[in-house]
Amino acid sequence: MVVELGDCNIKLCHSRGCPDDCPHWRRVPGFPIFGVGQPSEAGFAKIAEKVPKEKTIWFNMRQEPVAYVGGQPVTPRKTVNPHDNIEIPGKVPDMDALEGKLVDTLEGRKCGEGNIDIFRDKEDADNPMDREEVKEPCKLENLKSFTKMLGDLSAGPIEGMTVIRVPILEEKALPEECFDIIVKALAEENPAKTQCIFSSQLGKGRTTLGMTVASIVKAVQMSTKLNKMVETGIGSRDWADGIIKKTFEELAASEDLKDSYLMGEFDVIKELLEKFPATKVGKVLADKMIDICGVPPEGTGIQNLRKCIITTKYKYDAATEDRQAVWKKMIINFIERYFYIICFATYAKEHGPEGFKKTFVEWVNENSGLREMIANGKDKLEWSRKVDQGAVDEIHALINGANVKEKLGEVVTKLYKISHHTYGDMPRGTIKDTLMRKLTCKTLMEVLPADILGKVKKELEEKKLSSDFETVVGLVVAA
Repeated sequence: MVVELGDCNIKLCHSRGCPDDCPHWRRVPGFPIFGVGQPSEAGFAKIAEKVPKEKTIWFNMRQEPVAYVGGQPVTPRKTVNPHDNIEIPGKVPDMDALEGKLVDTLEGRKCGEGNIDIFRDKEDADNPMDREEVKEPCKLENLKSFTKMLGDLSAGPIEGMTVIRVPILEEKALPEECFDIIVKALAEENPAKTQCIFSSQLGKGRTTLGMTVASIVKAVQMSTKLNKMVETGIGSRDWADGIIKKTFEELAASEDLKDSYLMGEFDVIKELLEKFPATKVGKVLADKMIDICGVPPEGTGIQNLRKCIITTKYKYDAATEDRQAVWKKMIINFIERYFYIICFATYAKEHGPEGFKKTFVEWVNENSGLREMIANGKDKLEWSRKVDQGAVDEIHALINGANVKEKLGEVVTKLYKISHHTYGDMPRGTIKDTLMRKLTCKTLMEVLPADILGKVKKELEEKKLSSDFETVVGLVVAA
């Protein structure tokens, strides 16, 4: 077996149980594409009621096995890394077999009272390092695999539904073959009728990626049909171009369009557009589909796969140093994922009109340099903010003289102006306020005269005080 389940604890798929039976259920505007987090057992019947009676494909975007205990989904997690989904190094059949093995393992762990230990997070927390696990006994009843649940759904409420596993890595767009799994499933289908349901643990990153890929495929298929209608004289060129532009290209008016980072203009993306010019039109399609699969008002989802890069960077900036490593890894993965989505949209525009006869992996192989480009460029980001050193030097000269305490108000005002300028690109909110206060405090410590700084540090150390802005200012006044 590819993963030894004996090394794993069993954990609820959702931090404290399913938030509802169909977590984060939504539909992409204009497409028969749906997304959901791991449903409860009761949620499957509700999903059947939510979708029209048309041909349906369920894409399971998880590598890791899932079972149901008492109606709640659970999954194995490594005891040494309980907050990350396990990665399965084998093929899809190996993953399917592991799910059966999980059911057997759960049966084998049942104690004399018929219970098993199931772990969950005590509270929700954005950063995995802030999560605390608790262990609770749970009655092992109504045990089923996720595969069995989907099979029952296909046999009854959504009759004939096809189930496909897409073993995507969490936060990433890898393996590349996952794009081709979705393409192969949809290439011969009617883009307006064949329904897609994408699911993952939370229904966030992996689900949204699947929805975005499917939207790109369907957008190209629909555009191809419109172009053929023009060729046969059914519609005019202006008519078809107008629909294509509005539906598949034009972004909704927003202040976000003025923000280069929210628009994904990172160094490696700019390099991609420069060295592979065809990706410029690919980015247009990718950005439109990302937006309609993303958060309101453009979409109905829970993550925008482009904007999440810089919003996660803001969290990185505001985090303590020991917490930054998690955010940094996530940001790098998000940049790589966005890079691949643009590449895929470019491929789809080139090869979709002829029926996707060439695979995406083949296309990447032919465009040598793409893999090396993203490998070398995905971490090229300004990991620390550059402060106006000239302005800092002026404050340093001001405070290093007589009457330091009398000048403190003026100094703090000038420091806040520096902080406001440094983070001027960020939207208003708690994260921006936290960053400005941290930077103001840090810069104040840097410009304090040596004697006062020594006294402040001594007080902080001896009394074990936190070096927040208010505390430091208070110690300066008392020094």
